[in-house]
Formats: sequence, C-alpha cells, structure tokens
Amino acid sequence: MPELPELEALRRQLGPRLEGRLVTAVEINPQKAHMLRYPPESFAYELPFRRLAKLWRRGKHLIFDLDLMRGDDRRYLVINPMLGGRLQLAPDDQKVPATHVFSLRLDRAEELRYLDFRDMGRIYWTADPEQGVPAWAGHGPEADSLRQETLAAFCKRLRRYRDELKDLLRNQAFLAGIGNAYSDEILFEAKLLPLRRRATLKPGEEQALYAAIPLVLERSIATILANPDYDESKQDRKFFNVHGKGGESCPRCGHRISQLGSNREPLNFCRGCQL
Repeated sequence: MPELPELEALRRQLGPRLEGRLVTAVEINPQKAHMLRYPPESFAYELPFRRLAKLWRRGKHLIFDLDLMRGDDRRYLVINPMLGGRLQLAPDDQKVPATHVFSLRLDRAEELRYLDFRDMGRIYWTADPEQGVPAWAGHGPEADSLRQETLAAFCKRLRRYRDELKDLLRNQAFLAGIGNAYSDEILFEAKLLPLRRRATLKPGEEQALYAAIPLVLERSIATILANPDYDESKQDRKFFNVHGKGGESCPRCGHRISQLGSNREPLNFCRGCQL
C-alpha cells in the first residue's frame, strides 16, 4: 500500500507538472467503475473544463483541487489508493494498462491515469472532503509534521492509547499516513518490538519512538526521490531494513529477521536488536 513517503514523493513530483493544467475529458473503465464513490456518468460529466489548482495529501489520501475555468466552484478529487493504487502521467497515445480505472485527459496531449491492480482503491468527487470522505474528520496530525510537536505533547497523546505499538502507529487517529510497511521500519529504527503494549514503554523508549517517526519518513521520502529510475506508477522499497525481508539478516545486528502474517501484509522485526 502506498503510504505517506510514497504519496508525498508523488505529490512533490507530480504537483509542479499538474498544477494549472486543464482537464479536457474523462475516460472511465466500465469494468472498474465500482471503485468510484460517485455516479460514474456524473463524474465524467463534471470534471472536464476544470483546472487542477493544487495537489496535496492528507494521511494516505491524495487530493486534487479542481476549479471551474470561470467561477469559484471548487471541488475535490480524493484518491485513497489502498493496496494496489498507482498514478501515471503519460502521453495520451501511450498504451493504457489493463489496470486502468480512469483517466483525466489534459492539455498538451497528456493523461493522468489512475491504475489499480487490486481493485481496492476508493475515489471520491466531493465539494467537501470532511463531509464526503469517510473517516476524514477522524484523522490525527500528519505523521511527517511531528517535529512541530514537542516531546512532552507527543508523550501526552501517546499515553491515551493502550494498543500494541504496531497497531498504534497504524491508527490514523494517532498519526495520519503510516501503514503496515513504515510502522515496521519506524519500530526497527526505535529498537522496539511491534507487539509490545504502549504502557510498557519507558521514557527513553518514548523518546526513541518520537525521534524515529520523522527520521524514517523524511529519509524514505529523500531516498525515493533520489532514485534515478523513479516512476510514479511503480513502488520500489528495496531500501527497507526489515519490512518484507523475513528470513534475511538484520542489517544492524545480523540476527535473522522474523515475520508474522502472510507475505501480502507481513509484520517484520528483528528479535536480536528490537526489545
């Protein structure tokens, strides 16, 4: 699933290339129209002749602000990619992948395509994301904004929860944007076992978690953007330390990396250096 680092990298890459562009037409794959949380015929009718004013992110959602060419009727295209959603900006004569859900045809002979190989993504077209997107209002602070919060404030919020650390990091009400993969990487950085309960943390361990969250997210965004073969329609996580690497050697202590759960959504950690 694309999480905060992938979506933030995508926003930084695509935003400058999309903002100000005119949508001239919309094409929907009828076999995947069920992923639209809006009548497909209305979606295809209402998007054309709007300009992409801004691309931004909230948690694990990407949001496109679209304005009418005349007037102040702003609406929002909100995409939650879930497990298999990807975006592709391509020439309009490039072959459309079989995973195509919909395309926004743009000026300058390009298309913005939403692809989904698991058919799990959710697409919303709304005048107000807070009202039109389920669970939007329940999102907590953005996980990459943690440096703006003091350690004391973080610990105060942290102590409201009793969850296991893995579940806590994935709780969008606690921090928005972290999912299965980056929770493993953050807990590895903090040297904390994912199945530990929050109440077992000592002050020094709370501080380690507080430091690890922005460090891992910022480092991951930088690594993704530094990839010379970066492709917005693909996901490359070779730089991970533990997630998806069950059975391999820990890069920090050499111990074998453990895995719980399926390969589709694994929980990975090192018993040698995570306590």
